[in-house]
Amino acid sequence: MIKNALSAFLTGWLFSNLQFSFLMLLQINVSSAYRTYMLITLAWMAGTVAGLWIPRLTMRVGIALGLAGYYVSAFLLSKFPFSPATLPIAAVCVALAGLWAGRFFVVMFHRFKSADRIFFHENNGFILGGITLFIGFTLWGRPFLMAMPLVLSLALLMIHRTENKPDYS
Repeated sequence: MIKNALSAFLTGWLFSNLQFSFLMLLQINVSSAYRTYMLITLAWMAGTVAGLWIPRLTMRVGIALGLAGYYVSAFLLSKFPFSPATLPIAAVCVALAGLWAGRFFVVMFHRFKSADRIFFHENNGFILGGITLFIGFTLWGRPFLMAMPLVLSLALLMIHRTENKPDYS
């Protein structure tokens, strides 16, 4: 049970970090207008809803897609700063990152047997993610945005490295 709680907590931390990191990258490199925030929110929700309906999406694949989307977006935004043409590509990247968010709740519901406990641990991780992103970005800037999603993803994958359950393989 502790492993499940830690997994939900780290997953929330990762989701928070990815969402806020996408926001920071887009605000720095494209626009800080409301449409940038709405783009991230709607794309993440679209990815989450899609993830609910992809039964063969595993944790490893979901996290890999999220990281790929994040780093592709970061690369394109750094190569083409202030280009509105990067927004649709970034939206697809954000949606890819949101896929595991949808599937995560389907998988974890079977482990926790109640949604309130999943949300408790995931939301606490999400709150810590917002705090650490603010502090980390303030102290270390862009290198923090580039390193933290990978660090959190590896930590989450390390917890489940020995599990052979189909949802986490």
